[in-house]
Amino acid sequence: MMLTLTGRLQTLGVVSGAKILGRTFCGFIAAGLSFAPSVSAHFIPDEGTGTQVDAAVVATWRSASVVDQYEFWQIPGTLMGGDAYPVNSGLSVDEVTVKAARRVDANTFVKLGLGVHQGGSQSGDEHQSVAVEHASLGFICCETKGPGIGEIAAEFVAEIGVLSAAFTPELLSHRSTASFSEPSLIADVFFGRHFHDQGARVWLHETAGWSVGAEIWQGKAFPATEGDDGGAWDVFARYKFDRDKLNMTLGGWWYTADAQSRADHRYGGGHQHTPVAPPGESASQFPDIRYTGDVALLGFDASMAYQWTAASSMGVQLSWAQLTMDGALHDSGGREAALEADQYAVWVQPYLKWQQHNVAVRVERVVADNRLSGASAATLGESAGALNVSGHTPQRASLAWTYQWRPQTAFRTEWIQDETLEDAQSRFTLGVIWHGSLLSGGHSHGGH
Repeated sequence: MMLTLTGRLQTLGVVSGAKILGRTFCGFIAAGLSFAPSVSAHFIPDEGTGTQVDAAVVATWRSASVVDQYEFWQIPGTLMGGDAYPVNSGLSVDEVTVKAARRVDANTFVKLGLGVHQGGSQSGDEHQSVAVEHASLGFICCETKGPGIGEIAAEFVAEIGVLSAAFTPELLSHRSTASFSEPSLIADVFFGRHFHDQGARVWLHETAGWSVGAEIWQGKAFPATEGDDGGAWDVFARYKFDRDKLNMTLGGWWYTADAQSRADHRYGGGHQHTPVAPPGESASQFPDIRYTGDVALLGFDASMAYQWTAASSMGVQLSWAQLTMDGALHDSGGREAALEADQYAVWVQPYLKWQQHNVAVRVERVVADNRLSGASAATLGESAGALNVSGHTPQRASLAWTYQWRPQTAFRTEWIQDETLEDAQSRFTLGVIWHGSLLSGGHSHGGH
């Protein structure tokens, strides 16, 4: 049985300290508005620098919606949730983020991240609200300097608060910095697109090319649930290799979670709506099927790039993840079915950067092997999406071209061949990205 993280931290005075942290950051942001290195979720500001704040806005027009307005998006053979909403036709603001960081002293730093992301419902209403994605207090121990100017040879880092996951680059990517405007199927299917939770992290940060750490979570982020029988934890390791014009990164991770009566909060649970379609149209009623049991994920990430000039490079990125579930599906009527699931998802993305142009191709695939048993197995499995009677294999291919028009402004167009559902669809997009600084505090180290 996993105790809630809040209970563990109250004895340390962290809950009350979070209020002070929030007020401190409000003062930082109000201090003024000019670009530092990008303030990422795992950015660590250097000692002697001031407050650093950057922001991003992404808007995209799409030629088609993944599903009809009064339908729900459920990829066959998977149990989805979190914030994995389908993209809609027309113009949408995919992302608005503001991130701040400050080095308080030699061993302490604070960070805050606020975000608004695109989301929708069967009724067509946009569920966009400001969310605290990161609000943490960090501690640095045993930092030693390397031979180069500003180079860090070794350091141990601990963070506590509302954190963004560090165990896989899959959950670090934002639409303003990624090659594509649509998140990967690994992020959408296995993690509900975004992963922000109350937790704690300890890691050996970028030491001799290595980053090794562990994280513990309260369970607010999909696929876990919070409570005495919920929560999650993970371990990870990454190695970065640089030689001349070639660089490589290899990483592996393990994530495990407990789920108690987990709902798909996109359409069900406490956020359930009863869609009403206009005359002549019909609306699908979402079956609120819950999952209770264990969840485990194993993943591998890799990237390789060759940079032949300062403004030109080519490379390839790869991500693979395997999910296992052992538990039960159930509903409010008392029906229950045992579920054992083995699923994996993979994507490969080669890319080419030449001066102001970036061209990328991404190919994705999801394979699910789910075994259900019990008197209600067929009914619950079909309603929850766990049964894939037709044997359809969800996959998607995407092509993107991004033009960096100005240092802080880029334009992006994409073509997507989407076969995640049985009815294949082609769509294209046109978008604009602004990513810039509001307040520059100087140097930093440690991106991801």
